[in-house]
Amino acid sequence: MKIETVKIEDLIEIPEFRDFYSLQPIEELIQSYKLHGQTTPIHITEKYEIVDGYRRVTAIKMAGGKTVIAIIIDSEPDIQKRMVFNQYRQKTTQDQIREIREVFTIYPKRQGQKNPDGERLDRDQLISNSLGNKWKGDVIINKLEYILNNDLEGDVLSKGIIEKGWKVDPSYEFLKDKMIIDQEKGYGFTQQLVDGTFTVADVNKLISQRQQLDIKHDYTFVIPEKANSYHMDCIDLANIDNLDKTVDLIITSIPYWDLRTYKTGQIRQLGQEETKEEYAMNVAKIFIQLIPILKESANVIINVGETYRNGVAQGIPFLLKEYIDKYVTLFYKDNMIWSKINPRPQSEDVKRPVNSIEYLLWFVVDPKKSKYNLLTFPVEGKQPKVTNGAKDVASNGKQSKKSKSISKPYGKITSHIYEQDIWNIIKTSIGKNHDIFKISETGHPAAMSPMLPVTLILMLSDETDLVCDPFAGSNVVGKISLELNRRSVSAELSKEYYDIGCEMLIKGNENFDRESLDIINEMVYDNSLLSNNSRIAA
Repeated sequence: MKIETVKIEDLIEIPEFRDFYSLQPIEELIQSYKLHGQTTPIHITEKYEIVDGYRRVTAIKMAGGKTVIAIIIDSEPDIQKRMVFNQYRQKTTQDQIREIREVFTIYPKRQGQKNPDGERLDRDQLISNSLGNKWKGDVIINKLEYILNNDLEGDVLSKGIIEKGWKVDPSYEFLKDKMIIDQEKGYGFTQQLVDGTFTVADVNKLISQRQQLDIKHDYTFVIPEKANSYHMDCIDLANIDNLDKTVDLIITSIPYWDLRTYKTGQIRQLGQEETKEEYAMNVAKIFIQLIPILKESANVIINVGETYRNGVAQGIPFLLKEYIDKYVTLFYKDNMIWSKINPRPQSEDVKRPVNSIEYLLWFVVDPKKSKYNLLTFPVEGKQPKVTNGAKDVASNGKQSKKSKSISKPYGKITSHIYEQDIWNIIKTSIGKNHDIFKISETGHPAAMSPMLPVTLILMLSDETDLVCDPFAGSNVVGKISLELNRRSVSAELSKEYYDIGCEMLIKGNENFDRESLDIINEMVYDNSLLSNNSRIAA
């Protein structure tokens, strides 16, 4: 081994070697040189080409040094030697990816390649040995090579394998199969993988589930053990097998009288009756047909707005209450109202104050058995407790706190809960339901506010209960039910809105987040009064 002292100005940089590893701070090297001089030689060729030691050379030069101590290597330089010299270097993820790719380059695929003894070279074993035996076997090695050569922009999968311990198999499966499906169907999971929202294993699973759900059925849509949606008249729900006396809560927004025409395929539809009395009677007849699916503890919430003619209110909510109370075997319990923070007037020329409320008619099957959870809306100064998640550990062993963050859909729910002032007044903004318009450009003519069902579901059901919307429309109730860990059953006559509703159910199922829901539960349930969301008969 030959060691020389060489002038820095005589050294020759090899860009391929210089740029192989990521730039790292050199302040410590500068200070070390100033205090102790050069303690570790660099490696150069006989032509003074730098093979290893670029950071040391830069540090010495910045510290005012003119020469370096160098070991002269007597063979042709290559990246493999640079990697050997840097075996114990602190490397970034990108450095490690470059090294792995270089190993595959060092041992290219060669049919029938043999060593000097005439024995066939085992390429996979050589690569595995060079990578510290972290990956073994020809199948895994070949899959790893495919991933390295076909990775997403930014080396998302390679970084996941190195930094997060992702398995090679699911990463390979994503590139060869699932990514193609995701791009063809436009599900968007590839972007969520890039954004770090999901792991590659999660994305593979979600794409498989979505692919199964994407098979459009003419009459039935199912998310196993989560949701069932039917393209049919809601009165036929009572004829579905295994639905008898299973529904814990109905929340539905019925067609308003004399306001809109919905795409149901019917010439004459609910809400288009000649008189408001005929309309109220038809609504009552529908709920008579739904009685068999209700449990004794079930609640029924009917959302309806007022209708105006020539600026005069027609008393529709009160008329509906009268007819349902008279003809249906449900007990009228109370009414709640929901207040639109930014109300919009109906299309009419008569001047009058804009009504900012709609009515929630509340019925029960049995007043003594009806389910009811007392909600304790947050007051000023009260914040939900968020427990710490896993702690990050730095290289020096120092632990830093890492708090759980509430996921996006639940953040909206949190904001909604903080708006509530009085338990029987639900305040919620209206406007475009962006989830619906992401699914369909035309949307729905009377889309329910995405926050309206939240308070009702939390108050009148427990987790895993079955929530039904017989007039599902775009199925906002179903989506929120799944996000709050309830099950959903729904019916919708319009095929267009039915398809939108199915997509909303998929979104609700994908959005479910256990930790975020626990935070919501802590906000609204007073554990001193209710243990595990226990039921109170009111």
